[in-house]
Amino acid sequence: MKRQLTLEYAFEFGALEPYYSALARGVALASVCEQCGYAAFPARILCRKCASSYVKWKPLSGRAQIVHRTTGAKHEFALVRFDGADTQTVVRLHTIPPHASHGWLIVPRDDLIGLWLGAAASDAGKED
Repeated sequence: MKRQLTLEYAFEFGALEPYYSALARGVALASVCEQCGYAAFPARILCRKCASSYVKWKPLSGRAQIVHRTTGAKHEFALVRFDGADTQTVVRLHTIPPHASHGWLIVPRDDLIGLWLGAAASDAGKED
C-alpha cells in the first residue's frame, strides 16, 4: 500500500535570527565569540572553540576562498572559507568559472535554499 505524506514545518530562528535575516538580504553575518574571538560562518550560538554562549555579530564582506570544488549530478558545490571567518562550509556554486579561486555570497532563487556563491553579488537569482 502506497501513501503520500506531506509535512509542513515552521522553524523559529531564535538567537540566530540576525544571521538568517542577513542571509535573506545577501549579507554574511558571522558570530564571534566574545571570550576567545573565534569567528563562525555559518553562525553558531555556542563557540566551537571554547563553548562560550557569549557571541556578538560581525558583518563579513561576503567574499569566500574556494578550498575544494566538485560537480554533482546537476550542480557544482565547493568547500569554502569566508573572509573573516575561522570556519569552512559547503556552498552551491553559481556562474563561477572553473579556474576561479573565490566567489561572493549571493541570495538563492526564491524556490531554492542554502548558501550560494556567485562570481559577483549581482548573480543572485540568475538561472543556471
